[in-house]
Amino acid sequence: MKKGALSIFLILLIIPSIIAVEITFSKDSYQPQETLQAEITGNFISLTLEDIDIFKEGKLHSEPTIKDLTKQNNIYYFYAILPNQEGNFTFQINTEYLERGKIKEEPIKRNLTLEYKNTSDLSINPGFIIPNEDFEIKVKSLYKDTSLNAKFDLTGESKELSLIEGIEEILKFSLPESQPTKSQLTINSYKILVFLIKKNQGIEEKNALEFIPHRLDGVITENKEYFFTILLKNTGNNLTNISLTTNPEISITPNKISSLQKDGLIPINMTINIEKLDQPTFEGKITANTGDNKYGLPILFEITNNESEVKVEDATSITSRDSFSCTQLGNLCNPSDSCSGETISSLEGPCCIGECIQPKSSSTRTIIGIILVILLIVIIVFAVWKIRKRRKAKSTKQILNDKSNRFNKRMRGEEVKGGVDRI
Repeated sequence: MKKGALSIFLILLIIPSIIAVEITFSKDSYQPQETLQAEITGNFISLTLEDIDIFKEGKLHSEPTIKDLTKQNNIYYFYAILPNQEGNFTFQINTEYLERGKIKEEPIKRNLTLEYKNTSDLSINPGFIIPNEDFEIKVKSLYKDTSLNAKFDLTGESKELSLIEGIEEILKFSLPESQPTKSQLTINSYKILVFLIKKNQGIEEKNALEFIPHRLDGVITENKEYFFTILLKNTGNNLTNISLTTNPEISITPNKISSLQKDGLIPINMTINIEKLDQPTFEGKITANTGDNKYGLPILFEITNNESEVKVEDATSITSRDSFSCTQLGNLCNPSDSCSGETISSLEGPCCIGECIQPKSSSTRTIIGIILVILLIVIIVFAVWKIRKRRKAKSTKQILNDKSNRFNKRMRGEEVKGGVDRI
């Protein structure tokens, strides 16, 4: 009995470290057209609304749904108005995420069954609310007429309504002047989260940086230089004056970034040179500082004397998956250009982490080209002039003289080409 209990306890401890992404639905089962709500947690490289799809079993294309996604305090909140059909569906996330320090890109799937039930479930749109002023929400009964009770927890404002099956109604609620950051709207058994901002102000500015990869580790030897490329991504709003600090054994370029736009990426070149250590591992950290905020990249390397055991991985390994646009990473050079730095893969193809250098053009070739153009223009002008000259009409006097000459030749018995009456 004790062994069984111990096994269960160990499993519960291990599960959180194995599951990199967790998806929690608001209900175990749904009806067609009902509102699905989900909380998603995980160490995503990025997660957008386009990365989440709902597929029907056996179909290649996702079902069209009304849906939205928001990230609040490192939790992703998703909702969708489900398709109006029964069947087995798949809730699928297609994006890159970290699992045990490694980048994974396998789709994350959850089974979903839609079936009609004799219960008064609702279709609610939207499935969460981010208001900066008074707001409204649409509700519809999916089975029979039903009564509705709604209450905004923050203000206590409540609504009572009789819903007719299939007829959509609109509920309106007022937003107070002072408010916390989160509340909820209770509609029968449904909980609609309300993420609040100050009235008459814009959405709060977010400043967030992240390193790619999120952790740098591997196996290296002593007394040898190792070069790495890491990426610094701005997941918030535009940032300026970013400084980078690290251990004495590590050098980084650049160590200052004047500006980094929203969703922008910048490559950081890093060199590690570890001398003799009295311990089997080297630990370090790179810290990005912006104002009062700090963001760190942990570094952990095992030290070995065997060159065959050396193993390192950096952002160039990740970008070989063609995850990023070259406009985010560096410069897309012309085929004839050369790159001043390293070349890595991107969505558009080879991307230069540096400057594109154009080949030096020969001044002699330029002069020859200009001369050829001038000669071509002269030839064309001369040809046009010759054609016009040939087509120039004869005067009346020339015509009479020509006729007179032909007549005299004919009277003398000489051969005359053309009639005397021919002009």
